[in-house]
Amino acid sequence: MAWKGNSISPTLLFTTGLLVLSAFNYGFSDQAFSSGQAMDSFARQFGVYHPKTDTWKVKPLFTSLFNSLKAGGQLIGVFIGGYVSNTYGRRMCVFSMNVYALGSAAVLISSTTVAQIQAGRVLHYVYLGMQLAVIPTALTELAPAQVRGGICVLYWLSIKVGGLVVTSIARGTSSIQTDAAWRIPFGLILVVPSIVLSLIWFTPESPRWLLLRDRHAEALESLVRLRPKDASKEQTEADFQDLSDKVAVQLQKKQFRDLFTRQNRRRTFIVVACNFFQQATGQAFASQYGTLFVKQLKSINPFSVTLGINAIDIGAICVSALSIDKVGRRALFHVSSSFQTIALMTMGGLGTADSSDMDAKKGIVAMLMLFSFSWSLGWAPLVYVLGAELPASPLREKTLQIAYTVKLVTEFAVTFSYPYLETADTPHHVYLGGKLGFIYGSLSAVAFVFGWFFIPETRRLELEDIDKKFVLPKEGVVALETAADKEVNIEERTTE
Repeated sequence: MAWKGNSISPTLLFTTGLLVLSAFNYGFSDQAFSSGQAMDSFARQFGVYHPKTDTWKVKPLFTSLFNSLKAGGQLIGVFIGGYVSNTYGRRMCVFSMNVYALGSAAVLISSTTVAQIQAGRVLHYVYLGMQLAVIPTALTELAPAQVRGGICVLYWLSIKVGGLVVTSIARGTSSIQTDAAWRIPFGLILVVPSIVLSLIWFTPESPRWLLLRDRHAEALESLVRLRPKDASKEQTEADFQDLSDKVAVQLQKKQFRDLFTRQNRRRTFIVVACNFFQQATGQAFASQYGTLFVKQLKSINPFSVTLGINAIDIGAICVSALSIDKVGRRALFHVSSSFQTIALMTMGGLGTADSSDMDAKKGIVAMLMLFSFSWSLGWAPLVYVLGAELPASPLREKTLQIAYTVKLVTEFAVTFSYPYLETADTPHHVYLGGKLGFIYGSLSAVAFVFGWFFIPETRRLELEDIDKKFVLPKEGVVALETAADKEVNIEERTTE
């Protein structure tokens, strides 16, 4: 939705803020679980006592299942969220998932057995899967083209801020010797859903969603609410007609098989591959097991490191949000992949040092932090931006369901396998330590090559105009817009 001028309506600010607040609870929940499992009181509640060492430890199988089965719950949530969002609207999906969140969080807070805590986390990730299905899409549909990248990056920024807040809380409660140490962070998960539920019906529905359902009068009303107060009636109606015409062209693309037509299969491949590489380069290892990984090294306070990583990530995302609509998506992807590869390969090299070398351990922690910064600069937020931008509007939910399935299966593989690579005192397990960097670093290098050859530039283009980048000429070759043509088109649109 393009408009002249620099002002943004209070309604758009309010709607964007509420969606971003909902995303805050994604990071808050995720890091509450990550930090909670590293607490001694958590191990006493759900672990096994070892008389020889007089310690409580959770079994590696519990750790694997606790951090990987959630992917199944999240995948279910993606499909449920996609169906509700597509059938009943973005607002209804946000409303229903937050109602559900109150129940799933209650299960977690009251957990006393291994089965209950495992089931509680799986159930809660249905809610987070629904978030994944609706929040990036809603933000993309509502944002003006000239600032769409920055607004969509706010999704990941909010997730990281949520993680930073709960990590700070967990660092403070970790010294408590009772179950309150982890129950307090878990209990605070209830706050955001309560706020979102009370405010969501004050926001307008997505005009694009309404147009795709042939509800033109409601779409116009919604667009008027989202426009700045200084926008003229004539300009609003002209923009609405332009949007209606573009959406009408896409209405014929509705079937699942349309994802793989000659015009759409390239964009489907790009979105799916981006989601694969986002997880295959090891982010789940860093985010889900970062605290445990540092704890195994026995070098630096793991909660302090996790707190530092979240703060660094927020800085990287702020840089991404401020630069994405200026330098473009491709440049950030390339820089992100380059530094990820350097950090992970260096971590692998340091992992070959003697296990008693404290400087090497500190170096591994430093490379973990550099990796997390690099990932948050590009691959973390921009995959969601491209995932919402590239598919044709009627096919967006279907494309993202396939892409998120690949993403979550890959995340499952990383999270399930990690404990078996970090528990040397268990039969048939190995201890790789920092050498894990060689595995993820190699995949990061492949991700760089993929990004260089396949990821297109979409900055400042309206969603419907992105279709032009995938137009098929008679010869059947995808005609991508050249950089010169792109800049000319941008200038024409901004000077009309």
